[in-house]
Amino acid sequence: ERVLSNGPPAALHPVKDLKLQDLAAVEACHEHARLVAAVPALPSSVAPRLRAWHALLDARRALSKRVEELEHGLSDANLQQMPDFETRVEVLQSMGYLDEDRTVTLKGRVACEIATGDELVGTEIIFAGVLTNISPEEAVALLAALVFQEKNSSPPELHGSLLEACENAKQLAFAAGEEQLRRGLPVAPDEFVTATLRFGLTEVVHEWAKGTKFGDICQITDVQEGSIVRTIVRLDEMCRDVRNAARIMGDSALYEKMESASTAIKRDIIFSASLYVSGA
Repeated sequence: ERVLSNGPPAALHPVKDLKLQDLAAVEACHEHARLVAAVPALPSSVAPRLRAWHALLDARRALSKRVEELEHGLSDANLQQMPDFETRVEVLQSMGYLDEDRTVTLKGRVACEIATGDELVGTEIIFAGVLTNISPEEAVALLAALVFQEKNSSPPELHGSLLEACENAKQLAFAAGEEQLRRGLPVAPDEFVTATLRFGLTEVVHEWAKGTKFGDICQITDVQEGSIVRTIVRLDEMCRDVRNAARIMGDSALYEKMESASTAIKRDIIFSASLYVSGA
């Protein structure tokens, strides 16, 4: 501002200061100096605000450059994800979750309600009627495979209709994995089964739903007590998800079965109020 108030700085001489030898370059420097000298001086009221204006222009240039970079990055990311997106849409269409116009079907609406476990496998289990011919205690034990997250646990001892229902669920998960692989997704069907269905606490949940004491069910498995509690609490949320799905489908029998299953597991120490917060 002080320099501007005293006028523009003196121009460098093209020969003495810049050591130019080319005649055209020297003439260009003289013309530039003439044009600079012809620029009228800034009013005294403008000079103090010039620094702020320059700062605003610099900030605007920086923001504009950042916006361009982000838009370019988003464009590249969208292009990279587009093939994977289209493939997944094909999978959903082939499995009946979307119609030919990519409109969500009833099956797709049910999948949207499954928020606790794997949506695809959970919906396949519901629509295949796997939960229809088993008791509420067995149904909630089967759903525990969608909720339990630990990879390593002692294998459960399952029998009768519960074992058959678990095998049917495995077949449905394997078929879903095969369909994804067939459409080009990098999914191994057997790995998809083990990733989405983990039966480590199926027997434990079955016994708990039948009224077995917590101390006794802990003797059935090598899974820690904390993991058992977390799984059963999340399992109650899964029962609510399936109950909402049954309401959308208009399946009153499944709705009532999930209410009974939720009541069977929602008891005793697992759902008791914490000693640390009960007095709050």
